Amino acid sequence: MGIVSAIFASLAFLGSVGVEGAHDRDAILGVSILGLGSLILGAISLHQRKPLKTLTIVAITFAALGLLILFGNSQSN
Repeated sequence: MGIVSAIFASLAFLGSVGVEGAHDRDAILGVSILGLGSLILGAISLHQRKPLKTLTIVAITFAALGLLILFGNSQSN
């Protein structure tokens, strides 16, 4: 689960730092689902004491940063 969490976190982080600046609803929804999924899978992996603990912590950090960047850059029109 740690590897899946890392993949979701990297996709969420890359989706949140878009070049165009403002995100549309679809981008916000997609990055939110990936970020929250990564956080949930990472928390489950840490709770079950699975291997790759460092990778899971990095994934949780990147998912949280991606969500913060996304919601910080999203402008309501």
